[in-house]
Amino acid sequence: MKILLISGHGAGDSGAVSQFGREADETIYMVKEIQKTLSQYAQVDLYPTDRNAYSDAKAGKLAVNFGNYGYVLEVHFNACVNDTKGDGKTTGTEIFVTKAEKTVGVETKIVQAIAAFGLKNRGVKRTNFTVIARAKAAGVSSALLETCFIDDKDDMQIYSSKKAQIAAAVANAIAAQFGLKKSNTAAGSGAQAAEKEIRAGSTVTIKDGAVYGGLSSTRGKAVPKAQRGGKKHTVDKIQTNKGVVEARLTEIKSWVAVTSLTAV
Repeated sequence: MKILLISGHGAGDSGAVSQFGREADETIYMVKEIQKTLSQYAQVDLYPTDRNAYSDAKAGKLAVNFGNYGYVLEVHFNACVNDTKGDGKTTGTEIFVTKAEKTVGVETKIVQAIAAFGLKNRGVKRTNFTVIARAKAAGVSSALLETCFIDDKDDMQIYSSKKAQIAAAVANAIAAQFGLKKSNTAAGSGAQAAEKEIRAGSTVTIKDGAVYGGLSSTRGKAVPKAQRGGKKHTVDKIQTNKGVVEARLTEIKSWVAVTSLTAV
């Protein structure tokens, strides 16, 4: 599996700033630390940390093709409470998915893992933020994590003392929910456990969260559960559609992103 991590802000945009830190700095720290642990399970790439994915998406100049990934996680820090003295309560962690996302198992596990360190669990929410919406439009499940509130002393005391452990917990939550196993060949960025190549004639199953591709009216709609859950399909053709590599599945006569398929 290939996973993309994005550090929010950067490239001159500091994001939220408080006496406890700068969002753009902490997001880079987090994605690098998440990558360290998660690379034991999968190929994990970082969106260039000297760029701003939001600005790139708005300008139509993204540095990567989201369609090449199986999951995209964008990391941010929240702000707005201005609790610089601390009131003995955390404001907490939360995560956003798009309104098109059908399942939120991995996101639920991520915030549960962070909350276990003492931060309030604000749950999974739905908003079509620019970058994750662009990823979802490419057929890839995506989420935007608000790690904690950078202007809350109580939040940042926990985060600052445990941030390496928090990042590792996020990585392990992702690996657990996707059922990823440690592999000797997944030892760092750019390395990947061997996966079968998907081509015409391949037998595949469809992953949870998959949506239809192609150019018909069903594009972007969720593939029903009856066609997932281990049900086998045969790849008829491969095409690239709007930057996304898709496979036409004979049994359902529909296109699905290759990143949403598993060869069997």
